[in-house]
Amino acid sequence: MANNIILLGKTISFVLDKIMNIFKPWRKFLIRESGFNRIRNILLGKVASVDTVGFMTAENPMAQKLSKKQNRDLNKELMIFMRDRGYGPIRIRGSFGSKERSFMIPNITREDIVEAGKYFSQESVIWGEKDKDNKFAFEYIEGDNTIQKRDVALFGDEVQARKDFFSQERQSAARKFFIPFFDEQYEMEEGQESEYDLPELSEKQTTKHKKLIQEINHRLRLSLDGLRTEKSRWQQRQIARLRLRELKKKL
Repeated sequence: MANNIILLGKTISFVLDKIMNIFKPWRKFLIRESGFNRIRNILLGKVASVDTVGFMTAENPMAQKLSKKQNRDLNKELMIFMRDRGYGPIRIRGSFGSKERSFMIPNITREDIVEAGKYFSQESVIWGEKDKDNKFAFEYIEGDNTIQKRDVALFGDEVQARKDFFSQERQSAARKFFIPFFDEQYEMEEGQESEYDLPELSEKQTTKHKKLIQEINHRLRLSLDGLRTEKSRWQQRQIARLRLRELKKKL
C-alpha cells in the first residue's frame, strides 16, 4: 500500500513537471508581450490612467563616456530620485550610438523631468502629453527648451529591424519602439523645407544673425568631438540642421 502511494506521488510529480514545461514558454511569452503591450498602449494614448510620459537616462552626464559601473550607479540614483517624488519608472534599454539603459516615467510633469535632466547633467530628455483626443505629442527637450515635437511613436517591422537609435523593453523579447525626432517624414509643422544648402551671407546678414550662426558653428564643433558620446554627436548634428533651416527662413 505504501509503495503504491509513493509510486502515485512520483507519477503525479512527473505529470506536473511535464505540464509546467509545456506552459513555461507560454508564460514567458505572455510576460514579454504584456510588458511591451503596456509600453505600446501608453504611447498610443490607450491607457486612461496615463496622461503624460517622460524618457531619460542618468548615464554619461555632460555627454562624457563613463564606465558601466558608474552609469549603473547613476541610474540607481535616478530611480531613487523618481521614486522619492512618487513616480514609478519603467526600466527600458536601447541603442543611441552605444547601448543605453534608461527609464520611461508615466505621469511625470514637464517640470520634474526637466529638473531631473539638469540634476543628472543630461543634454536632453523626452516628454509627452496627451491632447483632447488622447493622442500624445512628444517633445525633445534640451535644457528648458523644446527643440522639436512629434505626434507619433513607431513599433512596426522597420523599427524591429533597426540596428541603432531605438528604445526597447527590458524583457528577453526586447521589442523595439522609436519616436522619430529629426526625421522629416514625421514633421508636425506644415510647409517646412528639407533643403539645407545656404547662399553666401552678406556682412549685414552675418551681423544680424550672429547669435544663430554662432550656435550652428558651436553645435557642428560638438558633433565632431570624438570624446563625446555618439548619442550627443548625433543630437548636435540634428539640431544644427534645424538651426540651419531656421537661418535660411530668416534670410
